[in-house]
Amino acid sequence: MSGGRRPPCPYDKITSTYENSCRQLIKIVDGFLSQTTEINDRITENFINGIILILDTMHFFEENGTGDPVVSTFVSHNEHWTESSLTGLNILLNLLAHSNVLFCGIASVRIHSLLHSRPLNGREEAAYLLSNVNRIFSSFVQNEDCEHFAYLLPLMKTIIDKSYEILQMNVHIPNMPLYKATSTALDDFLRYCSSSDSQEWQMFIQRHIEPLAEHYRSMSIRPFHMNMKIW
Repeated sequence: MSGGRRPPCPYDKITSTYENSCRQLIKIVDGFLSQTTEINDRITENFINGIILILDTMHFFEENGTGDPVVSTFVSHNEHWTESSLTGLNILLNLLAHSNVLFCGIASVRIHSLLHSRPLNGREEAAYLLSNVNRIFSSFVQNEDCEHFAYLLPLMKTIIDKSYEILQMNVHIPNMPLYKATSTALDDFLRYCSSSDSQEWQMFIQRHIEPLAEHYRSMSIRPFHMNMKIW
């Protein structure tokens, strides 16, 4: 054929229907998980395998060989989160907080990939991620859960590396060790934020991160959950 438009393919409709079904399903899952604080009781291995398979199929976390993000049905062209991408991220954050270290690891790997596939879109988005991961990290610090640290510390470092300048960490927390390229940076950060001298970090989170994160939740997260209740 010459330069005319390609005739409709029956598989296009099937693919579109499948993608729409996946989007609706992850909304339902996110709503299900967001309605309770007893997250451990609501997640099973079969549940994890099913939802991760859907997110993987939608190419939510992938990069191509050049390091550029692949075409994804979850990420819009202007690099803002789509509704589906935010929903998928919230599911992963719930898995990251699970007491089962295997589930935490599965979520950590995919959040890492997601962070490397697109830039953070401003201070509020960066604060939202840092707020959530820090809350999860702090809960495991209190329980002295060393297994989860193996996944959470590198993830914290990635978020801090990507948001160091836009959150002005060099001004607010000049003693924070995680941004420094040293072999002991992860261990130093664990001591920095969990010791009795962690006031600098805690004040930074409370004064600068939580207000930005809360605004992001009110503008981007809660409207999705409200729509799900109406739906």
